[in-house]
Amino acid sequence: MSLSVRNLGSGSSGNALLVEANGAALLVDCGIGKRQLVAGLAASGHTLASISAVLVTHEHGDHVRSLPDLARAGVTTIATAHTLRAVAQDTGEIEPIRAGTPLAASGFEITALPVSHDAVDPCGYAISAGGRLVTVLTDLGTPDPALCEAIGASDLVVLEANHDELMLRAGPYPAHLKRRVLSASGHLSNADCARLLTAALRGGPRRPTIWLAHLSQTNNRPDLAERSIRDALATAGLALPVAAMARSGRQQAWRSAAPAPVQLRLAF
Repeated sequence: MSLSVRNLGSGSSGNALLVEANGAALLVDCGIGKRQLVAGLAASGHTLASISAVLVTHEHGDHVRSLPDLARAGVTTIATAHTLRAVAQDTGEIEPIRAGTPLAASGFEITALPVSHDAVDPCGYAISAGGRLVTVLTDLGTPDPALCEAIGASDLVVLEANHDELMLRAGPYPAHLKRRVLSASGHLSNADCARLLTAALRGGPRRPTIWLAHLSQTNNRPDLAERSIRDALATAGLALPVAAMARSGRQQAWRSAAPAPVQLRLAF
């Protein structure tokens, strides 16, 4: 059984990731519009109703825009209890998840990973199936060492590289927005993304594919983010495939190779 992931949207205009294994499919976030979501799912042979569950990282609009449409189609929403209250759904099935406690759903094992971001109870997700692991961390203000275990065990890492700090500081954002992005509950810079990846992967056996998520249109460039992370990893002796995620479209996809054992013992 292989595990596959397709990018349906990344960035402040909307985030959505399709994860498939053994005929079942999950979404991580659904912050793109319904039309874009339907088209993205159709490219992989899915409809809204064929999605088993949507994993919500936090309640910001660029992560939950199409949640009501999925709920009306009968898709279960999985999120932390505080996030479920924040999105205030009045239709569809919901299932709370607790940080560090694995949840089984449609052949996947899902673990919520706490992150620092300016939302009520934000998290990322470690998703495993068929002996393979994908870790998704799209909005986090600080490179928390507690995330290293999941990253270090992963075959695909989807990690925020929101901004180049020099571009942000010299750029057009007002001062209050710059402070918010740079804060410990804001967004991860290219340098901090590289720092977290290096800490998690140096000396370990895994050599995952790296997808750089949630790039700012104003304060970053895909080529700059990729080069910054690749160079930092190379300095640490890590030659890894690194790709910035496209803001829209559905061509960017990853599929696992032969399975290998994955065992997580996360404690938060």
